[in-house]
Order: sequence, then C-alpha cells, then structure tokens
Amino acid sequence: MSDYESFDPFSVCFNILKIKYKDYDESLSEKKFLEPNDKINVFINLETAFKHLSMISDLEKKLILQRDFDVILTSNILNLAAHYKRFFVSNGLDTKIYLYHTDFTSTGFEQYKYNEDFRTYYLVKYNDNPKFSYLTNALKKDILPEVSTYCEFIPNIYYISSKNIDSSLVPLIIANNDKSRKNFIIGGDYYETQYSFFPKFMNHFIHKGLGSNSITSNCFSYLKEITKKSDEEINSLMSVYNSYGMYCSLLSVLGDRVRSVEGISGIGPKILKNYIESGINRNEIKLSTYSPEMIGKIFHDDDIAEEFINNYYCTNVINMSQELTDSDIASILNQRRDRLDLNSLIALNKTRFANHPLILESLTM
Repeated sequence: MSDYESFDPFSVCFNILKIKYKDYDESLSEKKFLEPNDKINVFINLETAFKHLSMISDLEKKLILQRDFDVILTSNILNLAAHYKRFFVSNGLDTKIYLYHTDFTSTGFEQYKYNEDFRTYYLVKYNDNPKFSYLTNALKKDILPEVSTYCEFIPNIYYISSKNIDSSLVPLIIANNDKSRKNFIIGGDYYETQYSFFPKFMNHFIHKGLGSNSITSNCFSYLKEITKKSDEEINSLMSVYNSYGMYCSLLSVLGDRVRSVEGISGIGPKILKNYIESGINRNEIKLSTYSPEMIGKIFHDDDIAEEFINNYYCTNVINMSQELTDSDIASILNQRRDRLDLNSLIALNKTRFANHPLILESLTM
C-alpha cells in the first residue's frame, strides 16, 4: 500500500461525531430514556462533519494529494452510521439511522419571507468560496450520490439531502411519520438542541473547541456551552430558559451564522431574561408561551419586536414545520429506499474500499 493510500487526513472530522460507547451508554442510562423493546431513529447531522472538513488547513492541497479522497470520505460517512448502528442494535433495539444535511443545490427556502438571506452563508461558503469548491464539487458529483446509492443497499441506513428545506427539520419530519419511535440527534448544530424539549427526543450536541471536545445533552449544559457563563449564572438563567418557547427565544436573539440569522444587537441571555420576567409580571406572556408575536410584545420597541419575530420564524422548528407542504414532506420521506444486496457490498469492500474498508459487520446488522 502506498503512502497516499494509507494516510487519511480527513477521518478526524468524522470521528469527532463518534461518541464513545461507554460515554454514550452512561448518558442514556442517566436519562432513563430507553426501554428494552424501544424502536428508535438516530439522526446524524453531516453538516457538522462538513464544517470540520472545511477547517482543515490547506484543504484543497490535501484533497489533490490524496488521490482517493472521495473513497475515504464515502467510507467515513458510512462508517459513522455503522458506529451508531452497532451500539443500538447490539443492545437489541430496532434501529434506523439517518445521515442528513441541507442540499448544496438549494435555491430557495420558505424562510425567505422572514429573512431573504436565510442559509446564504452555508450555500455561498460551499458553492462559491474557491477554498471549498474542490471539496463541494466532489461531494455533489461523486461522494454523496455514492453514499445515497450504497444506503439503498444497506438495511435501515438512509441518506437524506433536504433541498430547499432547512436540515433541522429532517428529524421532525421523519419522527412525525412514525410516532412509535424514539429519536436521537447527534451533531454540532445548536439549533437542534431545542429538540431536547420534545417528548421522545434526545439530542447530543458535540462541540469541538481549542484542544477539547464537549458533549452535552440537557438544557443546563446547552446554556453553559452557548453562553460560557458560570454555574451560578446558568442556574439563574434556567428559571426562564428551561421551557421550549423561551429557549427558542434565546436562540432567536443570539442568531446563527450558518443560517445567516443575525443576532439582535444589545440583547444577550441576561437582558432577554429581564425582558421575559417583566413580560410575565405584566401578564403579557407565560413561560409556556411560544407564539413569536406574543413574545415579541415584551420588547416595547416595534423594530426589535419585528426583528425578533422574523428570527423566531427562522429558528423554531415547530413554526418552520407548519409551513412545509405535502410535497416538501414527501421529498424527505421518499429518499428512504430499501434494496438489500449484501453480496454487492462485500464485492465493493474488496475492490473500491479495499484500502479504506466499510465496517460491513456493523452496517449490515
């Protein structure tokens, strides 16, 4: 095997998303979220992996030098699914795995009526920035179509590319289609932390910082990760933000660069908390309120209220899902295909993936 075949500079971007089985087991046991006969969905956000790939120094040079990088990335994506399939199936659970992201060829979102730049940062970064064009072209032309095809032949593993639909809606669309299943989300998109407020959902937010990784799965930890405040300050914030509508309000004022949602200037977690508490004292809202128009009244400034409401409609996945058409929903659900062919996978592993093998034992469990 030559040096360029044996060296893989990209796997770290996927390994970040692989929670160690011991840590994952402890987290699930602590929450007492699972029962022995549960059926589950596991959603793995590929945008987190794409983000880490884009952070590799001299990325284009490494891609060019690594002549079989397309095989490496395809293998890494599928083996990421294998990691979680082995964990849950080995524990006797009926498991479906979903690899998902916002489609790079998206041209318009329903959220444009609230924010004409919605998801522009993501699309421009990968499609138009010369630093990433080599990667994105390969993903669009070869790697992701291959992943999609291979997933059709692997039992209970699916690739979902959401065109003109924000990827954060994918778990909700699929969960609503089969409400008998419990749902796990794994990724580094803090917008998806809101799912932790939903019954039958558990989210693990993975953040890679300077020299360390953190994995969080509850509101206290999310607030600590997002705000960087002390435990005492977080406990104070929890009195307000440990409710779905108020948590989404916090996400709305903070904004999100990847979605091109600008934060509201001058309003951070503490100031928003004061606004919320004043609004409750004036009987304008309750902690259980999640109507953006009602929450917006707490600001007593029409411009800030309008900015907040527009942000909220680009943040709260329930509001966003209510604007999906039947065609939108079908475009996600129809990507789930099952055409099992173990012999073809074995043959591919001996040929195309000979140097970067798929973990077939785990994929085909």
